[in-house]
This record gives sequence, C-alpha cells and structure tokens, in this order.
Amino acid sequence: MERYDIIIVGGGPAGATAAETLATEGARVLLLDSATFPRVKLCAGWVTAQVWESLGIPGKDYPGTLQPFSRARLELDGQVQETRWDHTASYGIIRSEFDHYLLQRAATAGAAIRTNTRVQTLRRAGETWLISIGDTQASAPVVVGAGGHSCPVARQLGAIDKDEAVVMARESETRLDEATLARVPAKAGIPELILEDDLNGYGWVFRKGPFLNIGLGCIDAGRALNQRCTTLLERLRAEERLPADIELEPFRGHAYAVRLRGPRRPSGKDWLLVGDAAGLARAFSGEGIGPAIISGRIAASMILAGTIEQYPSHLDQNFGAGEPGRIGNIIGHLPRPFLDRIGRTICQQPLLRRKMVFEGAFGMG
Repeated sequence: MERYDIIIVGGGPAGATAAETLATEGARVLLLDSATFPRVKLCAGWVTAQVWESLGIPGKDYPGTLQPFSRARLELDGQVQETRWDHTASYGIIRSEFDHYLLQRAATAGAAIRTNTRVQTLRRAGETWLISIGDTQASAPVVVGAGGHSCPVARQLGAIDKDEAVVMARESETRLDEATLARVPAKAGIPELILEDDLNGYGWVFRKGPFLNIGLGCIDAGRALNQRCTTLLERLRAEERLPADIELEPFRGHAYAVRLRGPRRPSGKDWLLVGDAAGLARAFSGEGIGPAIISGRIAASMILAGTIEQYPSHLDQNFGAGEPGRIGNIIGHLPRPFLDRIGRTICQQPLLRRKMVFEGAFGMG
C-alpha cells in the first residue's frame, strides 16, 4: 500500500497545477494519468496573461512554442472585423508541449507522477480513499478529479448534472514546413474566429509558429458537428484561404461542459473537481485553460488550509455561479430572432466586440 496526502486523477493543466502547488508546500502527492506524455491534445490554445500570472512565470520565459498576438479577427455573415490592442492580448501555445511542461513542473516540485496508468477502482475505506492501480493500491484522505469532461472521479461520485451545457468540438493541428506555411493566407499569430450563421458555435483558424490549427465547436444538438466542420473546410478552400492540396492532420473530437446551466457538483467532504472535470470552461467561448489552472490553484489552497467546504464559493467568486440568475432567466424567455440581433450588434460594434467578446468571453486583453 502506497500512502499519500492527496491523489490527483488527471495530468492536464488543472491536475498538474494542483499537484505542483501542493507538492511545493510539502504535501505528498500522487498524480495519475492514463496517457503517455507528451500526448496529443488538440486545443485552439490561447493562454491569457492571467494564466501566466497564476503560474508565476512571465509568458516570455515559457520554453515551448509561443505565439503572442495583439490582433484578432471575427467573421460573421461574410464580414470580417478586426480588433487591435496596443499590447500583447494573449498567447497561442501547443497543448502537447504546454501540458508536458506543467507536468514536469509538478514533478520538479516533488509530486509523484505516473502516466500511462489507468485507475481501476476508486472506493472509500473509512476516512481514506483507496485507488487500485496495476497490481498495487494507493491511499490518501483527499482525492482530486482532474480527468477532463469524462473524469472517472466525477462519474463515480455522481457530480455530473444531466442538464449541463455541453460543447462538442472537432479540430486539427498540423505542423507545416515553411514553404507550405507561406501558401496559407492566414497571418501568423492572428486568430480568426468564424461565427456560425445561427450563432450556436464558431470555427477558427490560428497559425502558431509552424502549426496550423483549424477547428469548430458548437453547443447545438441540431445540425451535426461533422456537417458544420465539412462546411467550414469547404468554405475556407472555396475562398482560397486554405490551399486544397494541403493535407491536414485528422480531425479529432472532444466534449466539455461549460459553466452555463446545470453546473457540476465541484466538491464534497474529502474530494474536489478541477478544470473540465468541474465543468469550468467559459460559457460562451469554451476557453478552458485559464479556468483549469486557476481552479487547480484554488483547490490546492483549500486542501492546504483544510477548508475544502469553501471551494464551491471560491469557484463562484472566480467563474460565476453557473446559473442563469434573474437577468439570465429574462433573456432565456426572449425570442431567438431578437437575441440573434443583439448578438450580431455586439459583434459588429468595435467597443462591444472588444469588451464583451474578446476580453469578456475569451479573457484576452
């Protein structure tokens, strides 16, 4: 039997950040993940200044692929609107590099890291959690679920709300040589967001160093996601924004809950959920790296202080309550055409687009 103070299930940004924070303070931490790192993890991958601040490092000191940008484009109804800042608004990263970097930080801080290790069983024994891994067991008084949307800890503890708002996404990230990149009209470091006509999702094209990331996410169960992706690619190629002969890496799909309605139960007496396992992605953009890292820090501080019961209120303070509220309930009863007009107005007006879309929904700026 291996004994720890905390066992974390999931090695993404949330789990790695929690592990690094706890280990730095002397806690005995075991982090488990079923993947082998570096692992392919598709993500549009914008990291805000708040993320670097939470990590305690300047973005410029990050050793992986880093694409700072001070411009972003939004396309709706065939019209392209550009927003500019007089400083770096955010950064693009490659998730496989970024996640591996955070995991190495946790290991350097003293956390025990076991990748390529699947949790077989999770159960309570008195005041202790027992986790079966391979031919052994590990125990700890506290467990942290950081395994993403389908986190086994969240599933087993019944923390997932059946009415939660789930975003479905498909994306491809392809490393291209310089000659091929030169034929891609998209300018390096300027994310392009392409809103769906029904405003139920958006596609994106983002060049980060030698990588080209293309994807689409939506919160609508009506039109199939595959159909939306096919339409996006056909459009990009028809408009010569993506040369037809460029072979992209296969598109992969994933899902995540957003903090919009039916939020997940984030904690109990001796357990917590962080990042996507807690359904913390931003409600209208789906951006999840920032909430993952911030929640990892908050969870670690609550564990160290012995105040796990305060974790939900701290999440509410940082990310909102995840419930519609009075204004949200009013908006929910307004006719859809009226809401669409409001949405289009916000996207078309420069100040509203900057404040409510890029800086509000995405955390840029």
